[in-house]
Amino acid sequence: MVSDVVSNNDTSDGSSIYSLVALDIDGTMIGEDRIVKPELIDAIARVQSSGAVVSVSTGRTLMPAMRITEKAGAVGPVICFQGAMTFDQTAKTEIRHVRLDEEIVGQALDGLMATVPEVMMFLDDDVWVEKRSEWTDGYGKRMGVNIRDTESLRAMADQKPTAIVGVGEPEIIGPLVEKLHGQLNGTALVTHSLPMFCEVEAIGAGKDHAVAHLAESLGIDRSAVIAIGDGKGDQSMIGWAGLGVAIEGGHPDALSSADQIISIPEDSGLVNFLESLSDAGRFGSPSHS
Repeated sequence: MVSDVVSNNDTSDGSSIYSLVALDIDGTMIGEDRIVKPELIDAIARVQSSGAVVSVSTGRTLMPAMRITEKAGAVGPVICFQGAMTFDQTAKTEIRHVRLDEEIVGQALDGLMATVPEVMMFLDDDVWVEKRSEWTDGYGKRMGVNIRDTESLRAMADQKPTAIVGVGEPEIIGPLVEKLHGQLNGTALVTHSLPMFCEVEAIGAGKDHAVAHLAESLGIDRSAVIAIGDGKGDQSMIGWAGLGVAIEGGHPDALSSADQIISIPEDSGLVNFLESLSDAGRFGSPSHS
């Protein structure tokens, strides 16, 4: 067994009871094989049996997020689109959904289309593109989403999409995220959950806002929240949570914001982490947080 790595920032006092666990998917719950392992399913079930809420928090769209959530057996609300939407699995309704306004969509499209070859607009359950390619078709199949064609994404700006995503080589995307962030001047969230994605969502869409909103709605104090992830888009919720956990080898910003660092999925980092806290009796229902 590979031991977890604990950073010098670990502030856990060994007695806190946690009532909400927010889990990123890619690189956290699943590794390169994209398989939800049986031991993770068991670990999540054990956490939930204590009364704690386990929610997936991902940059993925709703339906791909739901498929992983269902396989993992996590029954808490699903946070997707990098925090832009929170979905109640039980009631089958949106708890929260923040969308981009028309002006921001136009500015984002101008910046992305001038730099990267693939630009996608996420609107409801569909992904719209001007130029269908082998990559976009493959993305649709991998994620299980509909790829729809349009002559002009700009003409759809008034439909208030959830996200605009540019796709390109990592060495192009990194600088593009910084440039577009400056151009939009705080009017939108610009980040990248994966090295090849530059994602634009509305202000208020960050995972920290979504997890904070969910915790408040459940009556759970910030100190009783654990957030776990590996990417740039996870930094905000890792930094916000009472116990922020990053994955070894993850994005530097996620690592620097974390209280604790655990091993990669291939080394059962998340499983070992959840099991160790369960063994110590550190999970409980919101009423005990």
